[in-house]
Amino acid sequence: MYHYFISLSILLFSIVLNVQSQVVNDNDYTSLYIFNADRNNGFEVKASIVALFTAGSADRNGFRLGGSLTVSKTIGDWTFSTGLDAYKAKEKFGLGTTFARVDYDDGRYGASYLVNKYYQGGKQVSGIVGLRLDNFSLKFEDDILALPFTGFTIYDRYRTAALELRYKHFMVGTNVYTTEINGLTDASPYNRKGTYLGGKQISSPIYVGYTNKDLILRYGLNNQTGGYLGQNLWHRKFFDTGDFKSAGYRNQFLQVGTYQPYTLY
Repeated sequence: MYHYFISLSILLFSIVLNVQSQVVNDNDYTSLYIFNADRNNGFEVKASIVALFTAGSADRNGFRLGGSLTVSKTIGDWTFSTGLDAYKAKEKFGLGTTFARVDYDDGRYGASYLVNKYYQGGKQVSGIVGLRLDNFSLKFEDDILALPFTGFTIYDRYRTAALELRYKHFMVGTNVYTTEINGLTDASPYNRKGTYLGGKQISSPIYVGYTNKDLILRYGLNNQTGGYLGQNLWHRKFFDTGDFKSAGYRNQFLQVGTYQPYTLY
């Protein structure tokens, strides 16, 4: 099965790289630019395809199909943007994500902050911090980063941590998805806050990948190592929260489709 979808992903990348269109911008073949920033004093509106297949991750297995709309304004080295997407995944077709973002980029150095709200697969407000130096970039997503927009309440559930390091088009990363917690913990020799009784990790892949701006491919292993490195290890040190148990999964992970910059999941 994985060999089939890896072959499919290679085919998709080949098709996109050879498509010619008059409605694209900066080789973005999956978006329609309604207003182009270069022609409208930094103001831009674009509609994009949302088409993503995931296998090996219990919280998002299957197809995510729909579209997104992004509105942005660039002033000098600063860009302010907001948008939303709607798609059909495990739930019925409907609103999937809304987001607001601010970017600074002077050509060599860059930084960004984004707040998103997920409406499917566990409703949640999350934040993404990004840094860039030349060809290297780093993105980190965590619900803790959205504290000002959650009433300064730490929920520690669902999309609890995601980290992605890129060099040019290549990447390595991990993301962790958990169930809801009930606040009760059991004693643990590794964490003074204990281990959650009612919450567990159901997905925590460690992956490598490639993106060409239009499409993205992530492939790796989904096991408890990702949950330990991607969440428990540093959450207990920096945020003093309880550990999540692992659901005991161990399998391959694959994600291929259109690239959406407002989520690491």
